[in-house]
Amino acid sequence: MNSARNLLTPEMYETMQKECDRLRVERRINRLENIAVRSVEVTEAWQETGQDFVTVHFLASLLDYTIEETSNQVLTGSRTEPVKFEEYWTFIRPVGPNPWKLSAIQQAE
Repeated sequence: MNSARNLLTPEMYETMQKECDRLRVERRINRLENIAVRSVEVTEAWQETGQDFVTVHFLASLLDYTIEETSNQVLTGSRTEPVKFEEYWTFIRPVGPNPWKLSAIQQAE
């Protein structure tokens, strides 16, 4: 997670780090492979309290599965059957030419 830290807000980093810690304790590895992005669309952009916000809609498919660390056995998902996903990612930055950071991910309904 350290390599992604500068791309995430502190809250998003903490959320993702907790998930990684949980998987580590359970001796599981989550694999995301063969990601095929179908569409990307900016759905909202606004400024508020000195911050720029943008929300992006992603439609994609990928292989998403979790394995047991030592046996390599698939516990959830599939190594061969892709799943589609649709999410909204919100990015934030201080107003101006500053780097964006991921602040939220919401599943589409």
